[in-house]
Amino acid sequence: MRVSIEGRVEIVAELLAEAYVNHSPGSPTMSRGRDGVAGVVRTMRRAFPDLKYRIEDLVVSDDAVAARTTLTGTHRGDFYGLPPTGRSFEVEQMTIEHFADGKIVAHHRVTDLQALLTQLAAGAR
Repeated sequence: MRVSIEGRVEIVAELLAEAYVNHSPGSPTMSRGRDGVAGVVRTMRRAFPDLKYRIEDLVVSDDAVAARTTLTGTHRGDFYGLPPTGRSFEVEQMTIEHFADGKIVAHHRVTDLQALLTQLAAGAR
C-alpha cells in the first residue's frame, strides 16, 4: 500500500493530538507541539522536494508503532543554513509514534544525521 501526503501540513491537526509532544532532537527554539511539526515538514519539503520515506520494518502494538525507514531525496533548497548542493542522499531513520484516541500523542525519532550531512557535503566546495 502506498500513502502519499506530500508535505500537506493542513492535515497535522487531523493526525496529531492537541497535546502532542515531539521528543526527538532538534533545534532548541523549535516548538515540540503540532506547530513545530508543520515547520519541520515545510523545511524538509523546501530542502528536499523529492523526499521519500520507504518503510523497511514496522512493529505495531495497541498504542504505538515503531518504524525503520529509509529516506531519500535531493538537496534543492536551504536545509537549516546549508545551501542547496544538488546532491542526493539515502539515510536510515527509526521512529516510534504513540497513539491515544486515534491520534499521535508522542513522537521519538533517531536519524543518521552524520550520514545525511556527509552525503550532502561530499564534493561541496
